[in-house]
Amino acid sequence: MNLENFPILELPPELILHVLKNYCYEELNDITVTCKTLHALIEENRNSLASKNIYHIDLERRRVRAWRDFSWCDRIPFRSFDYISKFFCNVNVKVLTVNKLDEEICGFLIEKAQKKMLRFEQLRLFHSFSASHESICQLLQASKCRGINFEAVESKLISKDLSLNGYRNLNSICFEMDDSIDGNFFASVLDISEARKFIFHACDNIPKEFVRIMFEKFLDGTREFDAVRITTNQNFSFDEIIADLNIQKLDNSTWKMKSTRGDEATITMRRNNFHFFVAFEVNDHRVEDILYKIPFIE
Repeated sequence: MNLENFPILELPPELILHVLKNYCYEELNDITVTCKTLHALIEENRNSLASKNIYHIDLERRRVRAWRDFSWCDRIPFRSFDYISKFFCNVNVKVLTVNKLDEEICGFLIEKAQKKMLRFEQLRLFHSFSASHESICQLLQASKCRGINFEAVESKLISKDLSLNGYRNLNSICFEMDDSIDGNFFASVLDISEARKFIFHACDNIPKEFVRIMFEKFLDGTREFDAVRITTNQNFSFDEIIADLNIQKLDNSTWKMKSTRGDEATITMRRNNFHFFVAFEVNDHRVEDILYKIPFIE
């Protein structure tokens, strides 16, 4: 059979769609210009066909920037939601950064996600946000997001917020320089959240007891982790944190431990009078892998 002259348009539409599902987003765009029939069929079924892969989208009130990779960046002004919709139409995004997320922007993104036009793996909240935690969780669930980075300084999270489905079911959570969360919140993190990856960067309200409880829960098998990094401007005594725990010291900055589940962890600790750092990596998971790398912003 000469496939080059195969009369594909004579096939039933459902069979044509089955064939089209083997093509990437860019190839589908090329096919749409071949004839009106295929153009209409593709556009009517975009949600069931391949999406465009974008590494990073940075959304703010002045402009939108999108990186397909680390060498390509497109920019458009934020004139209206309709005007920027092309960046949020049939796309899979690794990292979505939103500057000053409010209810209006959150509602726009939720609508796109609910229509299966937007998917992202990690949400990065930058500067500040006024959208409610309920709205953010609705967005996380609709977009199938697996990780969040509170780089907004003041998340104002409390324990009951963390129990919302959107937050509780995340795989990774990062807090950057957030002093709006207190010791009571940290006490509930490991019990409420199902995340296996955490970063607490420069969170100066983090209690020393939280670090010890994390190790205890890992050792007795009641809590599973992939990686955790904690930095705080407090002079914690690591010897007090790990006192009487079954932890093997390898050198002045490295320890090993093994849980009742058989998981092995490496602990790296550094401390001076102003800064405490501990990295907790389980079964060769790397702390750096918690967050996707953000392309250089000019």
